[in-house]
Amino acid sequence: MYKFERKAVKGKSIMDVYKIKDPQHKQNVTPEDWFAAYSHLGSHYPYFLKGNNPYQFYTQISSALKNVPPEKRQIDPVGIIEFINSSYLYGNRTLVSGLLKTPWMGCPDNNGSMMYAQVPEHGCVRLPIEQIVHEFKEALRQEALQYLKGRKTIGILLSGGLDSRIVAGIIRELQLSGDFSGDVIALTWGLPECRDVIYAQEIARRYCWEWQHFILSAEILKENITIAGALGAEFSPLHLHALSKVRQLDGVDAVIAGSYGDSVGRAEFSGRHVLQLNPEIKGNLNRFGIIKNIVLQANKELVLNDAYSYRKYIKRKKEYQYWEMEKQIHYMRRKLQACMSYVAERIPLYQLFTAPKTFGFMWSLDVNLRDNRVYEGLLPTLPGNIGSLPWARTGRCLGSEGPSDQAAKLHHQYGLWLRRDLRSLVERLILSDSIKKLNIFNETALKLLIKIWPRSNTITTNSIDEIISWLASLAIFVEQYSIQPIETIPDSWRDKVNALSGFSYALIYQTVREKLRA
Repeated sequence: MYKFERKAVKGKSIMDVYKIKDPQHKQNVTPEDWFAAYSHLGSHYPYFLKGNNPYQFYTQISSALKNVPPEKRQIDPVGIIEFINSSYLYGNRTLVSGLLKTPWMGCPDNNGSMMYAQVPEHGCVRLPIEQIVHEFKEALRQEALQYLKGRKTIGILLSGGLDSRIVAGIIRELQLSGDFSGDVIALTWGLPECRDVIYAQEIARRYCWEWQHFILSAEILKENITIAGALGAEFSPLHLHALSKVRQLDGVDAVIAGSYGDSVGRAEFSGRHVLQLNPEIKGNLNRFGIIKNIVLQANKELVLNDAYSYRKYIKRKKEYQYWEMEKQIHYMRRKLQACMSYVAERIPLYQLFTAPKTFGFMWSLDVNLRDNRVYEGLLPTLPGNIGSLPWARTGRCLGSEGPSDQAAKLHHQYGLWLRRDLRSLVERLILSDSIKKLNIFNETALKLLIKIWPRSNTITTNSIDEIISWLASLAIFVEQYSIQPIETIPDSWRDKVNALSGFSYALIYQTVREKLRA
C-alpha cells in the first residue's frame, strides 16, 4: 500500500509554501485554500493520484478522473468492503484504485513530499468545570475570529442542537463586542414545525439575523442520490440534507458549521461517550453477506491497514485515545466532513471546534471531565439566553428533567421516503448492470437484502437503508465515470452460505430495531 512518510512539522504553516488569497464565493475554491487549515480537525481533503510526481491535487473527483483514461478507472474493492462494514471509507481510500485523499492533518511541502501537523497529546489534567468552560470558550472565540476575518456576510448552519447553538452564540457575542462587524444569515433545513426548525428560527429572531429555511423532501433525497454518486459514492446520500441549496447561495463569503462540537466539546460520537466506543473494526466485515467471499478474503488485510496504520506513527497510552482518533480520522472526516466539502468546493466552509488549540485543550483534560457539564456551564454565558431553549434531541433544556415539548423530534422522513417514494428508482439502480458488472457483490445475498429492506416502517433510517441508498449512488458513480470492474470472480459455496446467514442477520436486525425505534 502507498504511504507518505509521516513527519510532524511544528509551527510550519502551508502559508509558507503557497501564497494563498481568500477565495471569493464566485470563484472555485482551490486545493491550496483547503490546505491552509490542514492542522484543523475540520479541514477538507483534496484528491491526488498515486505515483504522480510532482503531485497534482484536486478538490473534485471529477477533475481528478479527467486525468485517468476510462479503461484505467478500476473500482477498488477495499473501499466497498469498508463502506459495507462502517458506512464510510477509512483513511485515504476512495472507490477508484490509485486515487487517494490527502492524509489526515497532512499537506504537501515544497519538496514534493508530505508534511504533517503535530497532533495534540491526550492528557489527564483536572480543572474546575468553571475554568474549563472559560478556557474552552476563549479558544472558540479566537478560532471563530480566524474564520471571520475579512468576511462581510457569513452563513451559519443552525439547527436545534447544542453545537450549532454555541457557534451562533459565540459569533453573536463577537458582533456585540465589535470584533466582527459583518452580517450573519442562519441556514436551517428540516420539516416545518420540527424542533430543529422551531429552535433555530427562535435563535435567529433573538439575534436579529436573517433566517433561511430549506424544507427537506423525497425529491431532495432523490437529488442527493445523484449528487452523492457524482461525488464518488464515498458516503450515503442520507447525509447531504440541503447542502446542495447551501452550496448555491450567493453573497455569502463563508459558511460556519459546528459538526465537530459533540466530539470535541463533550467527547461524544453518535450519542456515545468516548469511553464507550469500540475499535474501528468489529465483528463480521460482511454481516449481510453481500460481498463475495473471495473478494473479502483477498482484501481483508488492506482494510485493517487502512483502519489502524496511523497507530504506527501516532502513539497513545490508553486505548480510548486511539478510539477517539479513529473516529476523527475515519468517521468524522470521511462521512460527515466529506459531505460538507461539497459546499466548500464553492464557498469556504469552516468547522468551529476544530482548531488545534481548541481540540488540543479538550484532549489535554481528564476524559471524565469531558461531558455535558461543559455545555451546561457554557450555554448560559451566551447572549440571548439561548441556553434556555430546549435541545432538539430531547425537547428539554440541557440538564433539565422536566417534560419534553410536543414539537416533532425528527427533521426528516428519510426512511419512509427512501423505502416508499424512491423504492422503484433505488431498486432499479441497485439491480442494474452497473452494480452487477463490478464482480464484487454476492448477487443472491444482494437480492435477499433488497427483498427485506422495504419491510421496515420506521421514519428513521437504519444500517440497511444506509447501504441501500449508497448502492444506488454507487450505480450512478460507476455509470457516470465509466468505472471498470475487477476480474471476474465466480460464486462459491461460501457465498451461498453467506447469503442465507446474511438474510437471517438482516431479518433479526430489522425486527429488533423496529421495536426500538420510531
